[in-house]
Amino acid sequence: MDMKALEVLESLNLLYVEDDTSTREELAMMLEPWVGQLHVAADGKEGLELFKAKHPDIVITDIQMPRLSGLAMSSEIRLLVPDQPIVIVSAYNDVEYLFRAIELGIDQYITKPVNVERLLEKLAHMTTFILAVKERQRDRVLLEQYKHLADQSAIVCKLDLTGNITYVNDKLCEISGYTREEMIGLEISTLRHDFEPRERNQEILSATSSGKKWTGVVKNRKKNGDCYVVESNLVPILDEHGIVTEIVSLDVDVTPLHETYENLVDALSRTHLTLAEQRHFVGEYKRALELSTCICVTDGSHRIVSINSPFEDLLGLSSEELEGQPIRRIMPNLADERCLDEVQQANLEHFTSRVVNFLGRDEKELQFSVGFVGVHNLAGEVESIIMICQDITESLRLSREIVDTQRELLYMLGDVVESRSQETGKHVRRVAQVSKFLALKAGLDANTAEMIETAAPMHDVGKVGIRDAVLQKPGKLSVDEFEEMKEHASIGFSILGKVDRALIGLAATIAHQHHERHDGKGYPAGLKGDEIRIEARIVGVADVLDALLSARIYKPAWDERSAFEYFREQRGHQFDPELVDLVLTHWDAIMALRNSSTFT
Repeated sequence: MDMKALEVLESLNLLYVEDDTSTREELAMMLEPWVGQLHVAADGKEGLELFKAKHPDIVITDIQMPRLSGLAMSSEIRLLVPDQPIVIVSAYNDVEYLFRAIELGIDQYITKPVNVERLLEKLAHMTTFILAVKERQRDRVLLEQYKHLADQSAIVCKLDLTGNITYVNDKLCEISGYTREEMIGLEISTLRHDFEPRERNQEILSATSSGKKWTGVVKNRKKNGDCYVVESNLVPILDEHGIVTEIVSLDVDVTPLHETYENLVDALSRTHLTLAEQRHFVGEYKRALELSTCICVTDGSHRIVSINSPFEDLLGLSSEELEGQPIRRIMPNLADERCLDEVQQANLEHFTSRVVNFLGRDEKELQFSVGFVGVHNLAGEVESIIMICQDITESLRLSREIVDTQRELLYMLGDVVESRSQETGKHVRRVAQVSKFLALKAGLDANTAEMIETAAPMHDVGKVGIRDAVLQKPGKLSVDEFEEMKEHASIGFSILGKVDRALIGLAATIAHQHHERHDGKGYPAGLKGDEIRIEARIVGVADVLDALLSARIYKPAWDERSAFEYFREQRGHQFDPELVDLVLTHWDAIMALRNSSTFT
């Protein structure tokens, strides 16, 4: 008996109903040390009352009892809580009772005398699943709250692939002056201001429809004809096949900042103004910017020339500490300086924006959305660069928490599936880590590699639909049993394919295709070569690698040399040859990753 696995019972709230006094007292005495709360009833009527009062996680009940039988009580409980887990413990093996239990959806039917060790193991499996469901419900509530927060703080719009608006939130209605009904069905181009080049909208739509993200500053028109300016982020949403199904636009209103900039340019362009008048205007606009915006100015060599008070407050560093310092003093990621270089190489109208990591006092990390504007001399050369900053640290933190919550939820559900097939839950985590490693070595970008890492734990989720007798069989499966086991790929796709989210869509594809083979002899669809998504090919390799090196109920663990030779033999047959080359080339690194303290 796995004592570690039984620790989960400490959280279990259990109701036990049995009319036979000696049986009840004996089993209750054995259960009590293991479960968190144990409630005991002598018949079905008393059990029903205790159920209403104590709200147990699991109910264990006998069948034949006075006043109210176990099946009748179970029927009443299911009317109150349709998915309540119930275990029948009875000396009766009558077919009528069995069919009645099946009709009620009873989770387990155990005959007396009860094998306590087996009962505890069943309760542990059920409790693990219950805890996973509760955690998923909590995560769903949390995600809904995050979604509500995003909807309240950003301008949100959804588009179909032709550019027609399918959804707008209240903030877009508020800023544009249009009602939701007026905007739904319109082409997004109808909201663009006349100042916006007509061909630009088609360029944006073409880019996002092909799966690329787009970020930039856009001028839109309100219902009354006024102009408002947004920093727009358009993100394509993909289905499980990697096909773009819709486009989501998340915008930030930057109209006041843009108006200030436009007014400054307009004022300085009036040639009839005297030099004194122009200096006065520059002073007035500088004062307005100083009061409302966080600003840092560098020279052409990327040394800090000046910062304003709001910028000092955000970083916790004074101008005396920073003036004259290289910009890398507060921008530790030197790659971010490409933004400054872009401004220097650009024309007079150039403006670029980035999300940049800054370093404040006490090494505090901050994330700013930064607009970079070049200040040119009369010869057109960039003499200094103005960085206009907005602190988005908290917004990014919330976004990361949403992603981390999804990742942990997928890991947890993967652990539940693996525990049902009596395999260690660390299998899914090792597969996820190795999959990410291979994805990066295969040349996929970091964002895709992280998505694969997050989706990989759900590759075997379809095993929830496979019988215990097949999943937990210690020997070789029969032909019929193997055919049943193969169904888990299609079951997994059916489960995950119902969720309209890019990450879950990727998990659905991986679950469906990770048993396909390079030579086309895999299942369920017999795909071969590049017909198999690269994400599924990667997870398929990582899954087999970990399975070979791990002890399973039906086999001992292989040694590393045997596994190495297996992959070399199956190059171009079971596995993508390029991925096999990566595995063999980086074998030691993969073994170190797999055997790290995180997983041992």
